Amino acid sequence: MRNTRPVRYNMQVIRRPISEGYVSRKNVKRALAVILAAGIVGFFVYESRFLTAPDLTLIAPERDIAIAETVYDVRGRTDPDADVSINGRPLYIAPTGEFSERLQLFNGVNRLDFVAKNRYGKQTIETRYIIVKNSEARIQN
Repeated sequence: MRNTRPVRYNMQVIRRPISEGYVSRKNVKRALAVILAAGIVGFFVYESRFLTAPDLTLIAPERDIAIAETVYDVRGRTDPDADVSINGRPLYIAPTGEFSERLQLFNGVNRLDFVAKNRYGKQTIETRYIIVKNSEARIQN
């Protein structure tokens, strides 16, 4: 009875082999399978973030607008590891993912194409139209 242990079952003491306890080959295999499955799922969750395009939030302009000045400050936020450009011109991005730029606009309709692109080639595009109604610019021209 060296390889047995006492187990209480309905107030009776039954001697069971130690291999039938918690640490058995069957339970070790189950634990390893669960750890392996959790590792595989975790890997795919981690890697899936590289399959999505970066976030791009425009603070100014929030939507299409009409203004009187020919100078406008654009501001926004994106993923810190993304590159942002306006009409093909790259912008500086702060470590927090925020960006801002002062733009010189033309009289009339100005189209601004904001592109946020991550290092895996995924991109998010936002387009805004700013209409400049500057009466002084019409008089000078």
